[in-house]
Amino acid sequence: MKVSDNFQPDTHLIFFCLLAFIGGFVDAGSFVIFGVFTGHLTGNSVLSMIFLAQLNWAMLIISLISIFGFLFGTFSGALIKIRYSLPLLHVYILFAELLLFALVFILYFGASSLYSGNLAIIMISFSMGIQNGYFNKAGTVNTHSTYVTGMITSCIHVFLNNMKDDINKKVLLFCILSFILGALIGGVLSVNYHLVGFAGSLGLLFGAVIYSAILGCQ
Repeated sequence: MKVSDNFQPDTHLIFFCLLAFIGGFVDAGSFVIFGVFTGHLTGNSVLSMIFLAQLNWAMLIISLISIFGFLFGTFSGALIKIRYSLPLLHVYILFAELLLFALVFILYFGASSLYSGNLAIIMISFSMGIQNGYFNKAGTVNTHSTYVTGMITSCIHVFLNNMKDDINKKVLLFCILSFILGALIGGVLSVNYHLVGFAGSLGLLFGAVIYSAILGCQ
C-alpha cells in the first residue's frame, strides 16, 4: 500500500480541505500579484490567447511560464506517487512545496537583486503542480486541490447518483467550499498587502507539513 493511501477522507477530511484552501489562496494571490494563475491550466490557456490577441508579449511569456511550471510539476508529482512508496513521502512533498515558497519570499525580502517575477512564478506554479499531481485522490474520489472545476463536476455527479452514506459528497462539497474561502482570503490579503499578505501561504503549507508528519508517525 502506498503511503499516500493512509489519507482517507472519513478520518482526514481536514487535510484535504487544507490543501484545497491552499490551492484557492495561492491561485487568487498569484493572479492579483502576477496577473496569471499558478494552480491550473484552463485560466492560463485563455489568458495566453487574450495576451496573444493583444500582442502583449510580456504577459504572454509570464502565462506560458506558469503553464510550463504547472505541467512539469504535475508530471513530477504524479510520477513520484506512481514510482515510489517511501515512508513519510507525503511529508517530503509538502516540505518541498514549503521550501519553494519560502525561497520566493527570501529572494523578494532579503535578496531583491536576485528576485524576478518570472522566477517566482515558475517556482510557485511548479509547487502547485506537484500538489496537484501527488495529492489527487481522497480515498476513491478524485480531488484536484489547485482548481475547482473538476471537483464541481465530480460533486454534481455524486449528488445525482445519490448513493446512501457516500462520503464523497461531503469530501467534495467541503473541499470546494474550502477552495472558495481560500481564494477569498488570499485575494483580500494580496490586494491589500501584496506579497506580505501572500506570505500567508507559508503558514498554510507549514500546517500541512505538520499535519502530514503527525499522520505519518501514527
